[in-house]
Amino acid sequence: MKERTADALTLFALCSLGALLILNHDAVSAAVIEASKTCVYVIIPSLFPMTVLSSAIAKSGVMSRFLRRSKLNPAVAAVFILGNVGGYPIGAKLLREACDSGEITPREASRAAGFCFGSGPAFAAGVAGAAVFGNVIFGIAAMAANILANLTLFIAYLITNKNVPTNNKAETKRPAFSGLMVESVSSATGAMMSICPMILFFAALKGLIEDLFPALMETKYLPAILEISNIAGLSGCKGISLAIISMLLGFGGICVHMQVLAMIGGRFSVKYFCLTRAVAILFSGFYAFLIEKALLYFGIACEASTKIRLSQSPSLIPIFCVAAMVFITLTERRKGHF
Repeated sequence: MKERTADALTLFALCSLGALLILNHDAVSAAVIEASKTCVYVIIPSLFPMTVLSSAIAKSGVMSRFLRRSKLNPAVAAVFILGNVGGYPIGAKLLREACDSGEITPREASRAAGFCFGSGPAFAAGVAGAAVFGNVIFGIAAMAANILANLTLFIAYLITNKNVPTNNKAETKRPAFSGLMVESVSSATGAMMSICPMILFFAALKGLIEDLFPALMETKYLPAILEISNIAGLSGCKGISLAIISMLLGFGGICVHMQVLAMIGGRFSVKYFCLTRAVAILFSGFYAFLIEKALLYFGIACEASTKIRLSQSPSLIPIFCVAAMVFITLTERRKGHF
């Protein structure tokens, strides 16, 4: 009886959402079009190269071999570094790959997902720094606060983790460079094809909410909580502290959380991820508060915000790049690589 009730409620909710999307088609379409431009001109150019590079470093085993002499699990330590500098969903993607290859267990991946999570320097400097504070130093400072928060959680993980890694001395196969890059590009393409549709769907929901409840979306932080790139609409010169921006970056937005779920694909539990992100947000705010005091002490202040504009260039190159990514993804899926 309970299962039938739950199914009925789920069906009703989905049908209601579908009806609202149809009835508010114009607002939803406009939001999806803007999100498409964001994916083509902002997300893919900034995230795709870092995803390829991070995947190549992880697959090559270079960092794992470098860390092998330490008492740390080299796979977890490598993903911690790459996940914090590569961009939000990269840590989850690399953890899943390490889990699939047997380098770490699903339990270890689940516990590590919470601290292998960061905005990356491009997004932090360009959006949180230049757009919000008019100074990239503040963006780097916000990212540093998040890294310190994740480092705190990483240390706690090392203290509480009683399992001694068994693969520290395992010989990691050294793949050919050409094959490594092809595999990394294909893997990153699949990641982009999971991330961008999630952004488009959340843009549709955002457009729907804006059309139904315009006053609700005018609240200061809700747009950024839904989709983190909306922090570009905030201004550090109008009372927005570095601690708040750092906490928003530490959270990453609901859209990014859905991207993480897409990257994990049910391979391991996200329970620890949800719990540790709540703790990390508090640590991020604390560290950012201290860093901001230091910046102000040395006379580094907020400047006029730089508004980020999406390119209006008629160039078809970005469209060809997206089409090529789709082609690669479909080809690799037919080969069974995804």
